[in-house]
Amino acid sequence: MARQNVFPLERLEDIRRRPRDFRLLERIPFEYARLDGHLPIVLNEPEPGERIHTLVILDTETTGLKHSEDVIIELGLIKVTFAYDRRLVLSIDRMYDGFEDPGRPLSREITDLTGISDAMVSGQRLDEDRVGQLMATDPLVVAHNAAFDRPFFEKRFPSLGNLAWADSYSGVDWRRMGYRRANLEDLAFSDGWFYDAHRANDDCLALLWMLYTHPGAFGQLINSAVGESYLVRALRTPFSAKDELKSRGYFFESRYKAWSRNCRTEEEVRSEEAFLNGLREDAFSPMEIVKLSFNARNRFKSA
Repeated sequence: MARQNVFPLERLEDIRRRPRDFRLLERIPFEYARLDGHLPIVLNEPEPGERIHTLVILDTETTGLKHSEDVIIELGLIKVTFAYDRRLVLSIDRMYDGFEDPGRPLSREITDLTGISDAMVSGQRLDEDRVGQLMATDPLVVAHNAAFDRPFFEKRFPSLGNLAWADSYSGVDWRRMGYRRANLEDLAFSDGWFYDAHRANDDCLALLWMLYTHPGAFGQLINSAVGESYLVRALRTPFSAKDELKSRGYFFESRYKAWSRNCRTEEEVRSEEAFLNGLREDAFSPMEIVKLSFNARNRFKSA
């Protein structure tokens, strides 16, 4: 029998006697903003003459993990104003959350993960006008795994394929900030917060809360968006180098049959090129090294 997800008030005396043996979790406050609908919510006041920009935090729930086969069933969007130079969230301005009928039954795994049922999406369609209005100011789009969300979003909204994107998963050094894992639920839990994970708008609000309560993380995120990043891709590497590549942080891209690694600076790129050249078995090695550069407009696209 599943345990009820309620606070055990009957154990208050145990908590008083042994406080070190218990940990208190609190629901992320921003979830009440969604329920109450009291927008805009001012979090910080702008300063006279400073540069003000907008971003949209985005999350998708989908029928599965494959961009080529699966589709969005829920889309969450939260529009936020921020002070560019101070790297500071100023206000929560607008929200949107909508379902879409995928035209086929949802798998049991997806329903168990998200809580979304066939009945909830039946006959539903995302509001293209509202989505377009939220994106009309050409905001920075932020997702906590943009490489997953961006291809799904652009497949559904191809006319919005040139927006600037940032990834709060890879664009923030959460480990250096003291977190063991960078997935959103673990980040919130580590700070003593919980929320209804794997629902689009709740995930958006949880991410916004983490960025709001950790201005340093928000600053890293914006810095990652405005700068260039690089991918070093090595094709036809020696098979014997597989373990060495993995231990150095390379991942295998099956579509290219190549080992690749993300780099933040040109200096890192040069270091990786030197490393890869050191793997060549002889002067006639067939290995090919490709360097790709990305900015916020083309980063995280599926192609």
